[in-house]
Amino acid sequence: MALLIILTYSCTHDPFPPPPTTMNNDTVQEGKPCNPDTVYYQREIQPILNANCAYSGCHDAATSTDGVNLSSYSSVISTADVRPFDADGSDLYEVLVETDVDKRMPFGMPPLTDTQIELIRKWILQGALNLDCDDCNVVNLTYNSDIKAIFDDNCVSCHGSVNPQKGRSLTNYAEVQDAILNTNLLQRINAESGLPVMPQGGKMPQCNIDKIEAWVKDGLPQ
Repeated sequence: MALLIILTYSCTHDPFPPPPTTMNNDTVQEGKPCNPDTVYYQREIQPILNANCAYSGCHDAATSTDGVNLSSYSSVISTADVRPFDADGSDLYEVLVETDVDKRMPFGMPPLTDTQIELIRKWILQGALNLDCDDCNVVNLTYNSDIKAIFDDNCVSCHGSVNPQKGRSLTNYAEVQDAILNTNLLQRINAESGLPVMPQGGKMPQCNIDKIEAWVKDGLPQ
C-alpha cells in the first residue's frame, strides 16, 4: 500500500509581538469521566496531528498533500488509511515508525516522540474511536508537573531547541515564562481574532488552554 510521501515543509510563523494591553461538526462519543486506560481522540490524538502534521503546506484541509487531510477525526479516518484495531496495517502509524527518513513522517522534521507514537498506536488498537471526556483539573498546577507536557506536545515541533521558528524556543520554564509575559502567546493559543493560531494546525483542546490560563493566573509556579 502506498505510504504518505510529501515534499519538505517547515513550520512558519509571524514574529511574536508583545501582548496587547488587554489581555468541527464531527460527532463525538463522550466518555465521562476520563479513564486513564482509554485514549481520547479529541484530547490526545488530534493535538499531536495539529502540531506536527495538519498545517498549511502539509496535511491541513486546504493542502491535503497526497490527498491526506489530518485536520479532523472524520478526515483522518477517510483519508489516512486508519484500520481500527490494526495499527501495523494503518498508514497513519506506519509512516511514523518508518526507518527510511525519506518516507518517515513528519517529513523533514524531528520524529514524534516515542510517547506520542505509542499513544497513536494505542488509539488505533482500541478501535480508533472519536472519544472525548470532560475531566480537567486546573487546581495547583505547576510547570514541571502539568504545563511542560502541553507545550512539548503542541509547540516544540516548531519551537524546539534547535533552529526554533522566529528564534523562540519553548522547551523549558524560562522560555515559556518569557513568551507568556512578553509576547502575545496567550492570545494566539486562544485564536483571538486577527491572530495566527498556535499550534498552527488548530487550537489545542480547551482543557489545555484552561490549564495554561489557570497556571498563569496562579503566578506561573514552576
